[in-house]
Amino acid sequence: MHWRYRLVRALNSACTVVDDVAYRPAVVRLTLRLPRWWHCELADLSMRLDDRWETGYWSGELAPAAPEGVCDVCHRRAAWLVVGGPDEDDPDAEYPDDHYLFEHPLHICSWCHVDLGPIRSAADLERAVARARSRSIAWRWRWRPV
Repeated sequence: MHWRYRLVRALNSACTVVDDVAYRPAVVRLTLRLPRWWHCELADLSMRLDDRWETGYWSGELAPAAPEGVCDVCHRRAAWLVVGGPDEDDPDAEYPDDHYLFEHPLHICSWCHVDLGPIRSAADLERAVARARSRSIAWRWRWRPV
């Protein structure tokens, strides 16, 4: 295996280790006052090196999930998932009746969950995002005595 491929893979693995600690809801909640937080910079570097060196680590069917900017809900974690937007597998698909999310996709991290009720406007989306944000970074004592 080529050393460049191993370096690209090692950078992504190191990013995953940092993510396991930095993306915990309690850690995010404790660091809200910080102006900047972890946004998968090691994975970004890994992807840039992969593009430059053409190692193929980030391409193909077995490629790991790639971060795409910052989460639209918590604004702290890297966004991995997209809610809404056009279907890349079927570009000729028709718009649904309530197509606001189709035209305004929402990029979220794997910790944030948005209740997708009827979202037909920016105000509906903002309310859904505010509810998701309060649940995403909230941390409570969940143990209940028997």
